[in-house]
Amino acid sequence: MAHGGRVYEYAAASGVDVANIVDFSANINPLGPPASVLKAIETAMPRIVHYPDARHQAVKEILAQAHQVDVSALFCGNGATEVIELVFREVRPRRTFVLDPAFSEYADIAKRMGSQIERVPLKRTQITWDLPLDVLDTQLEDGDLVVINTPHNPTSTVWPWDTFRTRALNWCERGVTVVIDESFIDFLPQSSSLSAIADACMHPGLFVIRSATKIYAIPGLRFGFGIGHRDFVRGIEGNRDGWSVNALAQAAACAAYCDEQFLQETHTWLASEHDYLRQTWGADERLVWHAPNVNFFIASFAMPHVREHVQDALRKRGILSRACDDFHGLDSTYVRFAIRSHQDNQLLWTSVVAALDAIPCESL
Repeated sequence: MAHGGRVYEYAAASGVDVANIVDFSANINPLGPPASVLKAIETAMPRIVHYPDARHQAVKEILAQAHQVDVSALFCGNGATEVIELVFREVRPRRTFVLDPAFSEYADIAKRMGSQIERVPLKRTQITWDLPLDVLDTQLEDGDLVVINTPHNPTSTVWPWDTFRTRALNWCERGVTVVIDESFIDFLPQSSSLSAIADACMHPGLFVIRSATKIYAIPGLRFGFGIGHRDFVRGIEGNRDGWSVNALAQAAACAAYCDEQFLQETHTWLASEHDYLRQTWGADERLVWHAPNVNFFIASFAMPHVREHVQDALRKRGILSRACDDFHGLDSTYVRFAIRSHQDNQLLWTSVVAALDAIPCESL
């Protein structure tokens, strides 16, 4: 599968009811949606007899206050994917640089826009990943676009903005569009100090992408937003369908981005689960566990047949995970797992251990 979260397809193929699927393939916050969001959706239900606000004014004002930016720097979309596509549509890059492994939609959008795709691998050791800044310095040219995803999907690596800010702003001055996809950054308690938002408002060619889908657990509604220089944002807003963000999604986002307590609860939960994963996944020598920074992680198994055996065993228990063999730069030994409730995480680990225990030692 090119994306996680394909529960309906799995249910149709397996005969398992969707309600009985434990989905570790989609990186959704198990604490959500917040009660404040559910209440806002219920309150907004009568508004569905009207077209949604194509200006997205109320949610923009809340986002502007939350991130200390002007409303004119904001644009909203039907999830982060649409927000990214709106940037591509406005910029129309000649070439798009994708840093592999990467979320597949970057290349898919570039292809739809007729942009030539240039794939550059991340710098890596066995368990660490870094940005190929020197390579990009030599290859990026006027009219190009590069996407940098931090926290990074699928590796869960974080590259703070100040570690590559000078390079990125230099690329912008050279006529390169730099898109920083921060869709998972809200899972980090220190997110504001890691973000490029403040610079995105001031520098033409620099955009930051954010998503409510994962952190607030509303993939069925979808809401994302972008931040950029107001002149570019004006161009984006003049060439799009504002009604793509429905009334319920706007109401949900308004409530979500006012709910500081929910974020604090999320950060507490995630820190605890990181500790649990370190004591379990991190202690088993039959696999290579990449310690996460946010709400998902990757692990590699000894051989492709071991990975297949583990995933098959999980599916038989109604547990979905995300094979990574269609990520450029990862081979068929890798699997990505979301971090869910503690009970679910325990179920996943005991199921993985049972699957590995059933394999002869010489095959590991």
